[in-house]
Order: sequence, then C-alpha cells, then structure tokens
Amino acid sequence: DDAAADDAAADDAAADDDGGDSDYYVGPYCGSQGGSIHLGLFTDDTCTTFASGGKNTFYSNAGFDLPYSSDSIIPAECMTCDDSGNYNNDDGNSQQFCQNVYSVAGKCETKMSIDYPNESACTYIEGIKIIRDDGVIRTHSVRKSKAAAVAIGLFTTIAVLLGAYVYYLRTKLGRAKINLSSQG
Repeated sequence: DDAAADDAAADDAAADDDGGDSDYYVGPYCGSQGGSIHLGLFTDDTCTTFASGGKNTFYSNAGFDLPYSSDSIIPAECMTCDDSGNYNNDDGNSQQFCQNVYSVAGKCETKMSIDYPNESACTYIEGIKIIRDDGVIRTHSVRKSKAAAVAIGLFTTIAVLLGAYVYYLRTKLGRAKINLSSQG
C-alpha cells in the first residue's frame, strides 16, 4: 500500500529527538512515487524535517488523528465535468468545482479560436514539460542543439590540429642540431 509506505517513510525520516516542548507544523509532502500528497507532522516551519512519531505525536498533542496522513489529499479518480446532469448524486457540485478550478487555473489559450485569449501562463506551462511515462514526474527534456554540435566539432578539430602542430614542431626541434660554439 502506497500510503502505508509513505507513513512508514515519514516516521522513519525523523532524525532528531523532539523533546516535550517542541513546536510542530503540519504540512504536505509527496508520496514515494509522486502520485499522492499527504499531510505530515514536521519540526520546522518549512516542513522539511519530519517529527519523530509522526501521526502518534500529532494524536497525543491534538487529540484526533492527522487528516490525510494515510489517504492522499488529491483523489486518484477523475471527476466528470460534462453538462449531462449525471453527477452521481452530488447536486451539481462537480460542475461548480470544474468551473471554479478553470477560472483560477493558469491558461495558455494561444491556439484557441476565441476573441481574447488568456496567455498568462504559457511560459510556465512550456517550462515544466511534465512527462508521465512510468508514473514518475519528470520536469526536464533533452533537446539537441545543432549550434552546440557544430561548436563542439569545430573546437575538437582545432584542438587535434594544434596538438599535431605542437608534435611536429617538437620533433623538428629534436632533429635539428644547433652548434653555437663554432661561431666563436
């Protein structure tokens, strides 16, 4: 179970003894494969150092279980946003949710046939390049540059030619015998 493995990792990641008077912070952290987001108990305000005990420490201090410590904050199943009226008895909440999410989302409407396209997030969206081949989020892509290839080839050729010229001059100087004592 991914959530159980994440909980164990959060509990095992505690490196220091918290003591009794420590300040604790609740914050999100990514699951082991990046496919889930959980809440954890931390000892620093940047939520980078897990508190020892994790869920148990939270329960002993707050008196209730830490929400989303076992289940992901983001559900794995998709929610329908169609206008068919089939909302699985949620009284249209998913339709309203979809409208709200779209209205606050970053948009890149460059290639849409609308009068006033919103292009405020095009640079950001182009920059992240998320590829989900195997479930792991990757934020980089490899691009070949023709100019870089030409520059590397040119500098390699120049380096080889200079090396050959240095070798030629060295062997020529080694064969030449200069007799300075005969000038007298």
